[in-house]
Amino acid sequence: MTLEQSFPGLQSSPGGALIAVADNLFDFTGPANESMAQFLQDQSRQLTSQIKTIDPNWHYDEMGPTDAFGKPIVTVQGLSAKVNDLRFQRAALVARVKGDYSPVQVETLRYVQQRADEAYDQGLALLEAGRLRPTLHDREALGNYIDRQVRTGLRERYNQFGIDSAGPGPVRVNRRENDSSDLTYRRPDARVKDVAFDVTIARKTLCTAQVRGFFNTDFRPSRVVIIRPS
Repeated sequence: MTLEQSFPGLQSSPGGALIAVADNLFDFTGPANESMAQFLQDQSRQLTSQIKTIDPNWHYDEMGPTDAFGKPIVTVQGLSAKVNDLRFQRAALVARVKGDYSPVQVETLRYVQQRADEAYDQGLALLEAGRLRPTLHDREALGNYIDRQVRTGLRERYNQFGIDSAGPGPVRVNRRENDSSDLTYRRPDARVKDVAFDVTIARKTLCTAQVRGFFNTDFRPSRVVIIRPS
Protein backbone atom coordinates (compact mmCIF):
# COMPACT_ATOMS: atom_id res chain seq x y z
CA MET A 1 0.00 0.00 0.00
CA THR A 2 1.04 3.58 -0.59
CA LEU A 3 1.04 6.20 2.14
CA GLU A 4 -1.98 7.82 0.48
CA GLN A 5 -3.92 4.55 0.78
CA SER A 6 -2.90 4.10 4.40
CA PHE A 7 -3.76 7.70 5.27
CA PRO A 8 -6.55 8.93 2.95
CA GLY A 9 -6.42 12.50 4.31
CA LEU A 10 -2.74 12.89 3.49
CA GLN A 11 -3.10 15.49 0.74
CA SER A 12 -5.07 17.80 3.05
CA SER A 13 -2.60 17.44 5.91
CA PRO A 14 -0.17 20.24 6.85
CA GLY A 15 2.47 20.26 4.16
CA GLY A 16 0.13 18.56 1.69
CA ALA A 17 1.78 16.64 -1.11
CA LEU A 18 5.24 17.31 0.32
CA ILE A 19 4.59 14.76 3.05
CA ALA A 20 3.93 12.09 0.44
CA VAL A 21 6.90 12.73 -1.82
CA ALA A 22 9.93 10.44 -1.99
CA ASP A 23 8.82 7.88 0.57
CA ASN A 24 11.94 5.74 0.17
CA LEU A 25 14.61 8.41 0.39
CA PHE A 26 16.40 6.54 3.16
CA ASP A 27 17.14 3.70 0.72
CA PHE A 28 19.59 5.79 -1.32
CA THR A 29 23.31 5.48 -0.69
CA GLY A 30 26.50 6.65 -2.34
CA PRO A 31 27.59 9.98 -3.81
CA ALA A 32 24.88 12.41 -4.76
CA ASN A 33 24.31 13.06 -8.44
CA GLU A 34 23.45 16.63 -9.29
CA SER A 35 19.73 16.18 -9.95
CA MET A 36 19.04 14.12 -6.82
CA ALA A 37 21.15 16.42 -4.66
CA GLN A 38 19.23 19.42 -5.97
CA PHE A 39 15.90 17.71 -5.33
CA LEU A 40 16.82 16.90 -1.75
CA GLN A 41 18.22 20.36 -1.10
CA ASP A 42 14.97 21.86 -2.42
CA GLN A 43 13.04 19.59 -0.08
CA SER A 44 15.19 20.71 2.85
CA ARG A 45 14.56 24.36 2.07
CA GLN A 46 10.80 23.85 1.78
CA LEU A 47 10.63 21.89 5.01
CA THR A 48 12.76 24.46 6.82
CA SER A 49 10.48 27.24 5.56
CA GLN A 50 7.37 25.40 6.72
CA ILE A 51 8.85 24.76 10.16
CA LYS A 52 9.91 28.39 10.57
CA THR A 53 6.40 29.51 9.62
CA ILE A 54 5.13 27.60 12.65
CA ASP A 55 8.05 28.46 14.92
CA PRO A 56 10.13 31.46 13.78
CA ASN A 57 12.75 30.78 16.49
CA TRP A 58 13.47 27.24 15.31
CA HIS A 59 16.91 26.39 13.90
CA TYR A 60 18.43 23.18 12.62
CA ASP A 61 21.59 21.88 14.26
CA GLU A 62 23.33 20.24 11.36
CA MET A 63 26.30 17.92 11.70
CA GLY A 64 27.81 15.87 8.93
CA PRO A 65 31.06 14.52 7.49
CA THR A 66 33.59 16.93 6.04
CA ASP A 67 36.72 16.50 3.94
CA ALA A 68 40.27 17.45 4.94
CA PHE A 69 39.52 21.10 4.12
CA GLY A 70 36.37 21.25 6.24
CA LYS A 71 34.05 21.20 3.24
CA PRO A 72 30.84 19.16 3.75
CA ILE A 73 30.80 15.81 1.96
CA VAL A 74 27.50 15.70 0.09
CA THR A 75 25.91 12.28 -0.46
CA VAL A 76 22.37 11.25 -1.28
CA GLN A 77 22.35 9.23 1.93
CA GLY A 78 23.28 12.28 4.02
CA LEU A 79 20.82 14.59 2.28
CA SER A 80 17.97 12.07 2.49
CA ALA A 81 18.67 11.56 6.20
CA LYS A 82 18.37 15.32 6.67
CA VAL A 83 15.06 15.43 4.79
CA ASN A 84 13.67 12.56 6.86
CA ASP A 85 14.86 14.30 10.02
CA LEU A 86 13.22 17.58 9.00
CA ARG A 87 9.97 15.81 8.14
CA PHE A 88 9.84 14.28 11.63
CA GLN A 89 10.67 17.63 13.22
CA ARG A 90 7.88 19.29 11.26
CA ALA A 91 5.44 16.54 12.25
CA ALA A 92 6.30 16.89 15.94
CA LEU A 93 5.92 20.66 15.75
CA VAL A 94 2.53 20.45 14.01
CA ALA A 95 1.34 18.07 16.72
CA ARG A 96 2.64 20.27 19.53
CA VAL A 97 1.40 23.60 18.17
CA LYS A 98 -1.73 22.66 16.21
CA GLY A 99 -2.75 19.43 17.90
CA ASP A 100 -2.77 17.63 14.54
CA TYR A 101 -1.12 14.22 14.80
CA SER A 102 -1.66 13.06 11.21
CA PRO A 103 1.89 14.04 10.14
CA VAL A 104 3.27 12.09 13.14
CA GLN A 105 1.23 9.09 12.01
CA VAL A 106 2.80 9.27 8.55
CA GLU A 107 6.35 9.71 9.85
CA THR A 108 5.83 6.87 12.33
CA LEU A 109 4.91 4.56 9.47
CA ARG A 110 7.97 5.67 7.50
CA TYR A 111 10.31 5.18 10.43
CA VAL A 112 8.89 1.85 11.61
CA GLN A 113 9.06 0.37 8.11
CA GLN A 114 12.69 1.46 7.80
CA ARG A 115 13.61 0.11 11.24
CA ALA A 116 11.76 -3.17 10.69
CA ASP A 117 13.68 -3.75 7.45
CA GLU A 118 17.00 -3.05 9.16
CA ALA A 119 16.16 -5.23 12.18
CA TYR A 120 15.09 -8.11 9.94
CA ASP A 121 18.48 -8.18 8.21
CA GLN A 122 20.29 -7.84 11.53
CA GLY A 123 18.19 -10.57 13.12
CA LEU A 124 18.84 -13.02 10.30
CA ALA A 125 22.59 -12.45 10.66
CA LEU A 126 22.38 -13.05 14.42
CA LEU A 127 20.38 -16.23 13.89
CA GLU A 128 22.95 -17.56 11.46
CA ALA A 129 25.71 -16.73 13.93
CA GLY A 130 23.87 -18.56 16.73
CA ARG A 131 23.45 -15.38 18.75
CA LEU A 132 19.63 -15.47 18.91
CA ARG A 133 18.29 -18.27 21.08
CA PRO A 134 14.75 -19.29 20.13
CA THR A 135 12.36 -20.65 22.76
CA LEU A 136 10.16 -22.41 20.23
CA HIS A 137 11.51 -21.77 16.74
CA ASP A 138 13.68 -19.39 14.71
CA ARG A 139 10.79 -17.24 13.43
CA GLU A 140 9.70 -16.56 17.00
CA ALA A 141 13.21 -15.42 17.94
CA LEU A 142 13.48 -13.28 14.82
CA GLY A 143 10.07 -11.69 15.38
CA ASN A 144 10.84 -10.88 19.01
CA TYR A 145 14.17 -9.35 18.03
CA ILE A 146 12.52 -7.12 15.40
CA ASP A 147 9.85 -6.01 17.88
CA ARG A 148 12.47 -5.00 20.45
CA GLN A 149 14.57 -3.11 17.94
CA VAL A 150 11.61 -1.24 16.48
CA ARG A 151 10.17 -0.26 19.84
CA THR A 152 13.51 0.91 21.22
CA GLY A 153 14.30 2.90 18.10
CA LEU A 154 10.85 4.46 17.96
CA ARG A 155 11.00 5.56 21.60
CA GLU A 156 14.36 7.18 20.94
CA ARG A 157 13.02 8.85 17.80
CA TYR A 158 10.03 10.29 19.63
CA ASN A 159 12.21 11.45 22.54
CA GLN A 160 14.54 13.15 20.09
CA PHE A 161 11.70 15.44 19.03
CA GLY A 162 10.09 15.94 22.42
CA ILE A 163 7.21 13.49 21.97
CA ASP A 164 6.27 11.61 25.13
CA SER A 165 5.49 7.96 24.29
CA ALA A 166 5.51 6.52 27.81
CA GLY A 167 2.53 8.27 29.40
CA PRO A 168 -1.24 8.42 28.89
CA GLY A 169 -1.00 10.80 25.92
CA PRO A 170 -1.97 10.23 22.29
CA VAL A 171 1.45 8.78 21.32
CA ARG A 172 2.34 5.49 22.97
CA VAL A 173 4.86 2.69 22.37
CA ASN A 174 4.01 -0.85 23.51
CA ARG A 175 1.44 0.31 26.06
CA ARG A 176 -1.73 -1.37 27.24
CA GLU A 177 -4.89 -0.32 25.39
CA ASN A 178 -7.88 -1.43 27.45
CA ASP A 179 -11.05 -3.02 26.14
CA SER A 180 -13.72 -2.21 28.73
CA SER A 181 -16.30 -4.39 26.99
CA ASP A 182 -14.66 -7.58 28.27
CA LEU A 183 -12.08 -6.21 30.74
CA THR A 184 -9.11 -7.24 28.58
CA TYR A 185 -6.43 -5.25 26.80
CA ARG A 186 -4.26 -5.27 23.70
CA ARG A 187 -0.73 -3.98 23.29
CA PRO A 188 0.04 -2.58 19.80
CA ASP A 189 3.66 -1.80 19.08
CA ALA A 190 2.71 1.86 18.73
CA ARG A 191 -0.30 4.10 18.77
CA VAL A 192 -0.55 7.62 17.44
CA LYS A 193 -3.90 9.22 18.26
CA ASP A 194 -6.49 7.02 16.51
CA VAL A 195 -4.07 4.78 14.56
CA ALA A 196 -2.50 1.57 15.86
CA PHE A 197 0.73 0.16 14.41
CA ASP A 198 1.78 -3.47 14.68
CA VAL A 199 5.08 -4.91 13.44
CA THR A 200 5.09 -8.57 12.42
CA ILE A 201 6.78 -11.09 10.17
CA ALA A 202 3.49 -13.01 9.89
CA ARG A 203 0.58 -12.07 7.65
CA LYS A 204 -2.26 -10.50 9.64
CA THR A 205 -5.72 -9.50 8.43
CA LEU A 206 -9.13 -8.72 9.93
CA CYS A 207 -9.48 -12.48 10.38
CA THR A 208 -6.65 -12.28 12.95
CA ALA A 209 -7.99 -12.12 16.51
CA GLN A 210 -5.25 -9.68 17.54
CA VAL A 211 -6.23 -7.19 14.83
CA ARG A 212 -9.92 -7.43 15.71
CA GLY A 213 -8.88 -6.91 19.32
CA PHE A 214 -7.09 -3.67 18.42
CA PHE A 215 -10.27 -2.32 16.85
CA ASN A 216 -12.29 -3.24 19.95
CA THR A 217 -10.08 -1.30 22.38
CA ASP A 218 -11.48 1.78 24.07
CA PHE A 219 -9.62 4.25 21.84
CA ARG A 220 -11.43 2.77 18.81
CA PRO A 221 -8.71 3.15 16.15
CA SER A 222 -9.79 4.44 12.76
CA ARG A 223 -7.22 2.06 11.22
CA VAL A 224 -4.68 -0.56 12.17
CA VAL A 225 -1.47 -0.48 10.16
CA ILE A 226 0.33 -3.83 9.87
CA ILE A 227 4.02 -3.38 9.05
CA ARG A 228 6.11 -6.29 7.79
CA PRO A 229 9.78 -6.28 6.73
CA SER A 230 9.96 -5.50 3.03
